[in-house]
Amino acid sequence: MLADRVSFAIGNGFKIPPAPTIAARIAGTSEIAFSHFKSLEPQPGLSTPSAREEAFVFNIPLMPARYPIVSIDGKRQSVVQDPGKAYLFDLTSRNEVSLDTTYDSVRVHLPQTAIDYMAYEKGLPRVGGLRTKYLGQEDVLLYRLALTILPAILNPAQVTTAFVEYIALALHDHVAYTYGGIRSRAGRTGGLAPWQIRRSSDLIEANLPNDPSIAMLSQECGISASYFARAFRISFGMTPHQWITKRRIEHAKSLMAKTTENLAQIALMCGFVDQSHLGRHFVRQEGISPAQWRRQQHAR
Repeated sequence: MLADRVSFAIGNGFKIPPAPTIAARIAGTSEIAFSHFKSLEPQPGLSTPSAREEAFVFNIPLMPARYPIVSIDGKRQSVVQDPGKAYLFDLTSRNEVSLDTTYDSVRVHLPQTAIDYMAYEKGLPRVGGLRTKYLGQEDVLLYRLALTILPAILNPAQVTTAFVEYIALALHDHVAYTYGGIRSRAGRTGGLAPWQIRRSSDLIEANLPNDPSIAMLSQECGISASYFARAFRISFGMTPHQWITKRRIEHAKSLMAKTTENLAQIALMCGFVDQSHLGRHFVRQEGISPAQWRRQQHAR
């Protein structure tokens, strides 16, 4: 599993506990991993280089960090990493950084195979590699994606697989054009066909207690994951993750109105981790708690 391998590699490299990591598989057998690693205790020496592989890493700092030494294949420089910038590293190189600093970052691990497969699915030319002119490029979008994915990294049970997949697809699209040299967008546009709308709706309803993924839904609709995610948003007016959450809330309301099941059990029946997980999403959508909503229904 890529998530486990990356988690332990970061921990070993930076001399910290294994980093919380999640991964999205939306292109064949390739995955994209998202990690959070943090240390407020500077240490002597350099990080341990990870094993070389055909992959890229984006380090997206959440707080300023000054690295007296950043070494790439023996070439050293001093780097101050700032929030709002993205720092790209090629893992075919030997990368080392000094550890005598404090840091808090989200890291994205992108295997070359995942980059290639997703480009193929989108009808794009092969992305031969990623590159930046300088180590540290202003990238507000990557920073926002990092902030968006961070709660999922820290509490993976609290989000749907479709949410992580959607972030991975958005990240690949941005990276391919910004760092991969792709100049012209290709591929189909527009929403899902009527039969695809019905099929995806039925699959989501049937799998609400589970975790329907973009990969599964797109396969059943006979289209790529990337095209499905875009077309779904056009057809439904929201992302797959948002629609799944909305339908789970509606199912919970139906159970609260028609049964005497307790809220903890209803939460599990609708695919939420627990009652508090249901409560947070319910308040966000309905403006009141599940218990308040239920009392209002029974008072009518």
